[in-house]
Amino acid sequence: MSMVVRTNTMAINANNALNKNNSTVAGNLEKLSTGFKINRAADDASGLAISEKMKAQIKALDTASKNAQDGASLIKTAEGYMGEVHDMLNRIVELAEKSANGTYEVGGADKKAATEDYGNAGVDRKALQDEVDQLTSEIDRIASTANFNELKLMDGSMENGRAATTQVLKYTAASTSGEGESATTTPASISKAAISTLSADDKKDVVQSGNSLTLQIGETSGPSDKLSVGIKSFHTDSLFADIAGTAQSKNGTATVDHQLVVKNESSQYSNGFTLNISNQDAASKVAEDVRKVINDVSSQRASLGALENRLDYTMNNLNTASENITDANSRIRDTDMAKTMMQYTQGNTLTQAAQAMLAQANQAPSSVLQLLQ
Repeated sequence: MSMVVRTNTMAINANNALNKNNSTVAGNLEKLSTGFKINRAADDASGLAISEKMKAQIKALDTASKNAQDGASLIKTAEGYMGEVHDMLNRIVELAEKSANGTYEVGGADKKAATEDYGNAGVDRKALQDEVDQLTSEIDRIASTANFNELKLMDGSMENGRAATTQVLKYTAASTSGEGESATTTPASISKAAISTLSADDKKDVVQSGNSLTLQIGETSGPSDKLSVGIKSFHTDSLFADIAGTAQSKNGTATVDHQLVVKNESSQYSNGFTLNISNQDAASKVAEDVRKVINDVSSQRASLGALENRLDYTMNNLNTASENITDANSRIRDTDMAKTMMQYTQGNTLTQAAQAMLAQANQAPSSVLQLLQ
């Protein structure tokens, strides 16, 4: 090899190797300190793109799981309110059964009127009727106030599948002896277009239907990743809408009609109703019909319970999917600490060796001085 002074090829080679090893060591140090194998797009452009898509999917899955948990909490809250309504309806059945028993004193100067008129019940049945009035008022109060995060739960605003119709209740006066006005409380469903044909008084009794609550329980905007929660109105005008209008009994030769569902003057809800147990015939029929209402409430609670169980499985599924995708993203993005530490040790050793060789290469041109002596 020729001996030259102007160009030290060995030093250049050693310096290039030193720079390369320094770059490798710096990269390994960054990976070890951050814990990420990909810290910038230059580290792995395609891997970074895949990882970022996975991160977005993981965020969506985790949020959907929280949404499902919030939905389950809402359902639990609503179901708890319904449990109280159940208890009150069962108490109404008990009171109606008591009033249907003939051992209760009718009382009052006009016993005939007391057996026929909601407003003229005897002392015993009046006490039972007062409790029923208060219980139905409380049902209306719960229906008006029950909420979850200020979302009304039981006032009909979350009722499902009634968007195309509107319910209206028409009231008529009571009849006592088959003469005069008819005695029925008639619930009916009419189209929204027909509301304009109602009288001003009937329009006041219109119960507007609402839309069901939609839960976002998936990562996409498709219908398969949404779940509707519908809760019907628990106001007494809706709750007692299917109860028969009258109960009949014989009074001498006349047939007497007793209203079963009557306006509740003690309720703060303008369309509140109560159940008439002020006489034996009406009380007996009420005790029978309220059991059907209890079955309807049971059906609503069962439906919500099924939704709650479904949401439990949904949360488990979302959490499992998030866990698996997180694991996949980790293999793309996270640093293998053992492997990277091995590479760092190797690069650090090579760096020290290159530094030593660079020092030796820098001493090589000094041998030319011996030729110049």
